Amino acid sequence: MSKIVYYAKNTAELLYQLKTNKGLEVVGGLTKVETQPEKAISVHGISDLCQIVKHERYIDIGPGATLSDILAMGKNHIPQVLYDALDCIANPIVRNIATIGGNICSPGQKLTSFASLMALDAKLEFKNQTETKPESILNFKGVPQGYILSNIKVPIVDEELSIFRRIGPEHTITDQSASFAFIASTEKNTITNIRLAFAGPFTFRSKEFESSIVGEKLPLTHKEIEKILEQVKEEFRKAATDKMVSDVVCQQFFNLTRYSFEQLT
Repeated sequence: MSKIVYYAKNTAELLYQLKTNKGLEVVGGLTKVETQPEKAISVHGISDLCQIVKHERYIDIGPGATLSDILAMGKNHIPQVLYDALDCIANPIVRNIATIGGNICSPGQKLTSFASLMALDAKLEFKNQTETKPESILNFKGVPQGYILSNIKVPIVDEELSIFRRIGPEHTITDQSASFAFIASTEKNTITNIRLAFAGPFTFRSKEFESSIVGEKLPLTHKEIEKILEQVKEEFRKAATDKMVSDVVCQQFFNLTRYSFEQLT
């Protein structure tokens, strides 16, 4: 059976088609051909779903905005941890086609932008014909039935230290792939903000852990870093219970966590 892709002129038409055409799924740039549904409708060309608007404290990004569109804003206009994540995805040709919404909503393995958006506390907005529902990306399990992802609200945070790393083989997504994001701020030799996020076979971010680190004095000693790492390992392993994650990926996450906290010394 051949696969069919529909297009809509605007959001209203997209929502109408989604409601009336059974089995229709919303897609972005269709760069992951292997996961293309039998019947799809693309956000490509729908202007209000492709807009990027920067405000004083956050950026509204339409799900149809391509990765290149976002990167074109420049390093000084989007959070560094997000810029670094998008900049390492595939190649410029793919980034000209791939959308941020597609990167977020791709089924199964979480893709490269996810950890950085988690670290930034991004908010997702879902829309149907009558209402809009906001949801933290930390709680995201999938687009609600009958809704579309209509906006990604990305806070602009104080990133005194920003680290992003992609784990796994280059230029492909496997069960060894994951992304790591770390954000830290300090004031008067004291940690005032910590964000640590992992996304791949599952997602991890512990606000309880982050809160316990706020107030720590700098520089951190080797002993203090090892104590923090043991705390992270315990939280991470609890979150990873029954998840398909390899020992290699776990160790890479722990190594990156140690490296990140060592930068605060």
